[in-house]
Amino acid sequence: MMSALSAWYLHHIQQAKESRAKRSLFWLKPFFARAMIATISTLIVATWWLALTRSIYLMLAFGAILVIGILVPYVLAMPMLYPRRSRLTLTLTDLGLTRWHEAHFFSTDGVPLNGWFVPPDPQSNGATLVLVHGLGANREQLLGQALTMIAKGYGVLLFDLRNHGTSGSAITTLGYTEAEDVIGAVRYVLSRPEVNPMLIGLVGYSMGGAAVLRAATRLPDLKAIIVESTYTSLEDNIAQGMVAKTGLPPFPFAPIMIWFGEHITGLRIHQIRPIDDVARLKQPILFIHGAQDKTVNVSNSQRLYAAANNPQGLYIVKNAGHAELQRADPLGFERYVLGFLDRTLRAEVPLLSLARPLTRSRVDLSLLP
Repeated sequence: MMSALSAWYLHHIQQAKESRAKRSLFWLKPFFARAMIATISTLIVATWWLALTRSIYLMLAFGAILVIGILVPYVLAMPMLYPRRSRLTLTLTDLGLTRWHEAHFFSTDGVPLNGWFVPPDPQSNGATLVLVHGLGANREQLLGQALTMIAKGYGVLLFDLRNHGTSGSAITTLGYTEAEDVIGAVRYVLSRPEVNPMLIGLVGYSMGGAAVLRAATRLPDLKAIIVESTYTSLEDNIAQGMVAKTGLPPFPFAPIMIWFGEHITGLRIHQIRPIDDVARLKQPILFIHGAQDKTVNVSNSQRLYAAANNPQGLYIVKNAGHAELQRADPLGFERYVLGFLDRTLRAEVPLLSLARPLTRSRVDLSLLP
């Protein structure tokens, strides 16, 4: 007993040290960003002076430094804050569904949101799931998962987050204000007479997972949460994400990109910390991550799992990257996800049922975009 307590104490002491070290580093990042902005401002004055003195070659050299130092981080920050909207390519009717409705509702801070609602099977217990997509996508991103759940009788709400798909415009904050969209979506589901208000679950992918965890801290009656390919915090992942998407080194570009993002959104990067949100939750949570994810390393889900109060599983998809979890292992996905949902929302399947042979999914993923 004492050795177990000692191990627990040492583990948490080490976590606290790592947390303090990371926070100290990110307190310095604003200093680095301001120092670089000051340096670039000096270069602007120098370039202007060189232009007046007609030192054309030096002027071009300084001008190139300015373009790289300011324009590149700005260009990198804008797609995160104002992602290009992706258009819907189909409707649920195209996939053979007849029982579904267009959903129109508002986030808790007033942003108009649009989606598709499929009521639960009338013969079921009314359990319903809200699915939340990632950055730069739309409601179609999680259609494959939704169809798997619909085939088992669950109700489903798929919707576009703010600044995505056909929903209203508002700056993207990588999970912070998107939590207001998730709460609005849950309120919409609660307004539907077909839904059992005591049997609602959330599914969030990447940024959607961050939004789900943040929203869940204000939704104590949720019965199940699934979080996929989600980051522990922005500060822990901004460098890796930059390398994965652009190939550029984190320094000196990341501090200036963060500076732009913070000043445009009015938020600070340390405010977006799903790992702090998950530690506040009591609901059962299933974590899913691709082992080959180069955008958000699999260690993020491992750390979220360790921080959770009621973790129900960590499903690492062996051959999956950041976005193709279900396609990489459709049978395993059905086994873990439906098994978890049946245990938490239907109480029909015991824990040991995950060892049973699987049946093939009735969903044809080739129909999806």
